[in-house]
Amino acid sequence: MSKVSSANKSTSDPREQICWDLYVESITKGEANAYKAAIKAGYSKDHSRNITLQGWFKARLQKLKRKEMLSKAERNLDKIMDLPLEDKANIVLDASKFIAKTLGKDEGYSDRSELTGKDGKDISLLSEEQIKTLKEKLIKEKL
Repeated sequence: MSKVSSANKSTSDPREQICWDLYVESITKGEANAYKAAIKAGYSKDHSRNITLQGWFKARLQKLKRKEMLSKAERNLDKIMDLPLEDKANIVLDASKFIAKTLGKDEGYSDRSELTGKDGKDISLLSEEQIKTLKEKLIKEKL
């Protein structure tokens, strides 16, 4: 579905956008048909059948839904910045932050938490002595 380019590793086949637009148009008419959209976009019958089976349309729809959710979350964050603090606003803000943080992580809405033990060392749930005792018990049980 795409041609490889040495400049950017991947350039879209122009038929992809045409196919997508035709598919969306068919959805709005209440007669969604990915296969017909692919044929009209210029793909062969075999290729049209293959791309409809590969989940290309489903993946693109999911990506579109995520973009829409991120856009709504960004709008909500903008609106809430000007509102007085109320319980209702805090709930919308929390939901918007969650969506922005999870779906918008590639756009810079992420936070990173690193968990370490004392003085930056690894976290150990058991002490060395406890680990040694458990190992000894397990060895004795196997004998």
